[in-house]
Amino acid sequence: MGYRKELAREVGGEVHAFELLTEAEAREMIELFHTARANEARALRRAIDALLAEMPSTLRTMARKIIFGS
Repeated sequence: MGYRKELAREVGGEVHAFELLTEAEAREMIELFHTARANEARALRRAIDALLAEMPSTLRTMARKIIFGS
């Protein structure tokens, strides 16, 4: 599979500028997208953990259920 097609799928559609990228450049862009998503998920988990840590313990369990579901 071509990296340019995978990159188009990552961003949700065709972008004409992707045709100007080499396969190596497209692969690097995909890796950057994956790294950014992983960093974002990690930062969100840290923020939620920090928020829950500041809550009184009596509310913490209920807040977890609201945030993450049963």
